[in-house]
Amino acid sequence: MRVKQQLKINFNFNKVTGEAFKTNLAKGLDNLAKLAKKKVKDTFRFQKDIDGKRYAASTPGYLSFKHQGNYQKIKTNKIMTDTGRLDKSIDSHTSKELLESIVGTPHGRYEKHLEDNISGIVRDKAVYKGYRGDYAPVPQRKFFFTSDEEAFEKMEKKIDKEVDAFFEEFIRNLTTRMRKL
Repeated sequence: MRVKQQLKINFNFNKVTGEAFKTNLAKGLDNLAKLAKKKVKDTFRFQKDIDGKRYAASTPGYLSFKHQGNYQKIKTNKIMTDTGRLDKSIDSHTSKELLESIVGTPHGRYEKHLEDNISGIVRDKAVYKGYRGDYAPVPQRKFFFTSDEEAFEKMEKKIDKEVDAFFEEFIRNLTTRMRKL
């Protein structure tokens, strides 16, 4: 006598569709947005651009004009953070309905720092991209990602980690029921 046994599996997708799916995906997007925001805020804190290169120093004439000859302020000058307006305005938002995350600032006057087609400025024996400001040429200080590709390149490891975490959570919530026939 032979006994033939078959095993069938029923998958239950209730916990991985609809609201649970959106919540899981939005959590990963929010983590990525927070990392991007941290990277942008670090450009101000460390006085380095998004690529890790130091900001070009301001000219002594500009610093003297800006701080009205106050030597102590000239000596401790931080680039792009005097008022804190730009730094404080950078924010992130994640939409669970649209499944998107946004990191940015509403202040458009800093866009020239992110353009690629601007001329070079020689300062401290180095050439920097820059543009014509109100008083003199201003070196470019790239405080933000200039394209989606650049953001992906700079955050690739974290994106891979979030994708893995998303699938682990997806599989964990996928329930099965086995039955013997």
